[in-house]
Amino acid sequence: MLKRLLVLIFLFSVLVTRSQSLSTLYKEINSSVVVINTISVEPQGSGGNIQLVTTEALGSGVLIAKEGLIWTASHVVQSTEFVEVEFLDGDIYEADVISSNPQADVALIKIRGDFRLKNKKVAVIGDSDKMLIGEDVFVLGAPHGFKQSLSRGIVSGRFTPKHLSNDFIHIEFLQTDASINPGNSGGPMFNMRGEVVGIASSIYTNSGGFEGIGFVISSNVAQKLLMENDNFWSGMESVLISGNIAKALNIPQETGLLVVNVSSKGKARELGLVGGYIKANIDGVALLLGGDIILNIAGIALEDTNSFFLIRKKLDELEKGENIQITILRNGKIGVAEFKM
Repeated sequence: MLKRLLVLIFLFSVLVTRSQSLSTLYKEINSSVVVINTISVEPQGSGGNIQLVTTEALGSGVLIAKEGLIWTASHVVQSTEFVEVEFLDGDIYEADVISSNPQADVALIKIRGDFRLKNKKVAVIGDSDKMLIGEDVFVLGAPHGFKQSLSRGIVSGRFTPKHLSNDFIHIEFLQTDASINPGNSGGPMFNMRGEVVGIASSIYTNSGGFEGIGFVISSNVAQKLLMENDNFWSGMESVLISGNIAKALNIPQETGLLVVNVSSKGKARELGLVGGYIKANIDGVALLLGGDIILNIAGIALEDTNSFFLIRKKLDELEKGENIQITILRNGKIGVAEFKM
């Protein structure tokens, strides 16, 4: 009886200690987490009845440098016109998208103007390679607009999609059962040392809600893509199309990159690329049609996601000032656009 009582006391003390530890960590790092509000504009309609529709969205992010640099998810800001970040202390700043990698779903944004670090903490970036399956983690963000919400879980697994990785880079996601919902996107996942080990990206679901399987891009991949590699922001939402969809759109090759939406501030707009405006559903896939379809970049045909790596490698090898050609299908006609490195 005494042994059983001692065991219960021990377990209770462990739970209390862990709870206090998490509460302490939350207070230490929550000022690094931001709410990201965005405004995007997209044309909708058909024929001569095309209207511009303004869409507001919400995501999360984490401050990773005193200069006002913030990590978030690419899909939060990829084709946005306006980005605003809100800190725990109530400070609100406008921000610019610096670079993004849609394949890994990570982006880097920077606060405009005079940024005050007072009452804010710069998050420490952890080594995601050292995370063990079963290790405790927690996610901070604004699920469904509930700011500074914390959810706790473990690292459930590691996931490296073959179609997103090759000899140049391995894009790795950490799987977690910590609750991730709309609004968490771009928010940080921390280890129990208060270090960022991932950026919330997506969930696996049959119901549309969280079912215990969430994915965050690992911090090491985010670090490499956003802080160590040369990158840019296309300002373009796009989707690879093939099969029956490609045939229905009369694409003269098996696969093409359909431009869905284009920000007025990204590289895509500088090239004169046009987004879609007609809502359609082909083979159960919801699409926004009417935009350009990119067939070839720098002599490399868009065949699959591996093509993006080959294109990136080709661009990295070119000298500054060299011309790059992009082959585009627009309104049934093939044309060429050029830009300089």
